[in-house]
Amino acid sequence: MDLYLNAKEAALVQRILVHRLEDLRREIHHTDSRSFRADLKAEESLLHALLDKLKVPSAMGI
Repeated sequence: MDLYLNAKEAALVQRILVHRLEDLRREIHHTDSRSFRADLKAEESLLHALLDKLKVPSAMGI
């Protein structure tokens, strides 16, 4: 699937993802369940990967 965003849209999505990452880190820190923590860490990895994909076009000057 391809998704094309203009600069404002991409910036908004990045801010939303960063905010979710911050919340997720706190949630990971406070959870006692190992399985739930593993799920949260998997989500954290996915969010980092999405942020990396969003940063590529701006780094290429697109």
